[in-house]
Amino acid sequence: MNIAVEIEHGADIAEGVDIEGIACYVLAQEGQPENTEVAITLTTNEEVHRLNREFRGIDRPTDVLSFECDGFDDDFDEGAAYEDAGVPDDEPFLLGDIVIASDVAREQTAQFGTTPQQELAVLLVHGLLHLCGWDHVHSDEEAEAMEARERELLTAWTERDLPAVSENR
Repeated sequence: MNIAVEIEHGADIAEGVDIEGIACYVLAQEGQPENTEVAITLTTNEEVHRLNREFRGIDRPTDVLSFECDGFDDDFDEGAAYEDAGVPDDEPFLLGDIVIASDVAREQTAQFGTTPQQELAVLLVHGLLHLCGWDHVHSDEEAEAMEARERELLTAWTERDLPAVSENR
């Protein structure tokens, strides 16, 4: 796995969070190939607001955005979609980009009873699951399944001695 991390804003919430490690763990658990590449950026609310307006037509900031590249068809198929994406095994599989608004993450800690580092981990896993084909906007069942998968992955990662994530989400 090749995980590129750029911290434009919010270095304080990234301190002590193994962003690359979490990303590799989630992608491996989701069955992504070893040649998977993901770019992760922590940035300002203003930048996320601009991207949300430009690409989603929503004129406000959000906590995390996921932009698929080589990615998947719209139908989630248990992580095997990359096999039919036409990417040769020796070429990088550009799964996509994740953009996290570090200030929104910081603000959400009061709502969810998390630390900024825990909130960053939640948003990172959430964004990665979107790149892997998970969705939560079409039905309550999809939302519940995605949230359960997030908790499952974060709990497993936490058991590896990283900051725990609150069950209040």
